Amino acid sequence: VAAGYPTDAAAVLLAEVEGLEGGVEIDAARIEELGRANSATDVRLAGSEEERAALWKGRKTAFGAVAQIAPDYYLHDTVVPRARLADILEQIYEITDRHEVTVMNVFHAGDGNLHPLLVFDAREEGTLERVHAAGAEILRASLAAGGVLSGEHGIGVEKQAYMDELFSPADLDHQNRLRQAFDSACRANPGKVLPMGHSCADIQALREMPTGVWG
Repeated sequence: VAAGYPTDAAAVLLAEVEGLEGGVEIDAARIEELGRANSATDVRLAGSEEERAALWKGRKTAFGAVAQIAPDYYLHDTVVPRARLADILEQIYEITDRHEVTVMNVFHAGDGNLHPLLVFDAREEGTLERVHAAGAEILRASLAAGGVLSGEHGIGVEKQAYMDELFSPADLDHQNRLRQAFDSACRANPGKVLPMGHSCADIQALREMPTGVWG
């Protein structure tokens, strides 16, 4: 609302063009033409830096606005081919509806980088289980669409369990060999990215450490 977006819009697409003045005007006109041809209810063109910043304000403050809906959220970071964006968005809504989870899709349409934002209240019984189940389905749907697990935030520990659904054992072994070539003692961010079975011996030992050592 603060960004001035139409309150009755089901979705908002921000498009930014750059280049020589004449070319930019042609590109902007083409984007407007495509928008209207695909049932856009409103098309706005920034005429100044202030207007441009105002249009982007909604995108930049989207995650903060989530707190007005629910106290907790679970953010994903998958990537799919741009030609599959519409398909995967439909699947995400189907998945979250089935699990009775609210979702906001805030993403980079230009490169297919999706950020499904599952919003919830962890104090409600059974909610976390539904959220995690929906999240797992979203990840697998993205992989099935020809995508990958992460576009910019990385694998970390959260997506380790899905690495063998994207890469073969040989792929993971080669990734592990490359990692050990630069960090044979596993001192650099240990226990991340690669599944435990593909890590070095030091990472295997973490399983037997007392609870709280790696807190």
